[in-house]
Amino acid sequence: MVTHEDGIWSVAWSKRGNRIVTGSVDDTIKVWSGDSFEETNLLEGHQLGVLSVDISPDGTTAMSTSLDSQIRFWDLIHRAKTDDKTIDAGPVEAWTGAYSPDGRHVATGSHTGNINIWSTEESKKERTLETRGKFIMSVAYSPNGLYVACGAENGAVHIFDVPTGRLLHSLQGHSMCVRTMTFSPDSALLITGSDDKRINLYDVHHGNCLSSLAGHQSWVLSLSYSPDTTHFASGSSDKRAKIWDVKARQCIHTFDDHDDQVWGVAYSDDGTKLATVSEDRSMNIYQTG
Repeated sequence: MVTHEDGIWSVAWSKRGNRIVTGSVDDTIKVWSGDSFEETNLLEGHQLGVLSVDISPDGTTAMSTSLDSQIRFWDLIHRAKTDDKTIDAGPVEAWTGAYSPDGRHVATGSHTGNINIWSTEESKKERTLETRGKFIMSVAYSPNGLYVACGAENGAVHIFDVPTGRLLHSLQGHSMCVRTMTFSPDSALLITGSDDKRINLYDVHHGNCLSSLAGHQSWVLSLSYSPDTTHFASGSSDKRAKIWDVKARQCIHTFDDHDDQVWGVAYSDDGTKLATVSEDRSMNIYQTG
């Protein structure tokens, strides 16, 4: 279904409240019912395209990053922008963002090769984790809250220890930009997707690459780990979304209904449905279990 007036670059599905949030190049964010898939709210405020969206663990708030350099927070319960929680991050200091598992922080990637950690309670930058590398294009928190990872434009992947801020691993394996990443529900695996068309699986504890998966014909733009722990989904600029079996290390299903690149994929909390969003302005919902 066509849902925005321009390409949709991001999607999130809440763990509580059963809401879907989409962010678009048309500068808007939309909220959808995870039951009826009807639009429940239009959120406006960004002046340029929305790069990423995420939903707080308690399902009450959404955050967004944009080309306008702002991090905005949105009240999903009362359907209003939380104006006092808007952060002016500065030029290219908040490329894509992700909530911490406790909802108290948001991590964003920086063009200077850093992860910026922002306090959601105080609406300010709390600390910076330095990679001394290239533009950070993707970030992810581990579900147990102990790790935060990032992917860079040169293919590097870095994993930090959250309590100490110490860099644990700098991982090789990709030859081009790492645009997306996700941790497994048990925080033991980190899965990354790259412009080199590969999906890599890393052992978080030991910092080694367990497998490199091929299947997409172009850039891998998005990843989502299924709550059932046995599958994950990917979206690509080859216009396809795929479901992968983690143990077998292979693709078990391909969706090819989009007419343009698939910028975002997100599982429902019970893992039975998958939302995909595309440059073609549409969102598709698939039954997966």
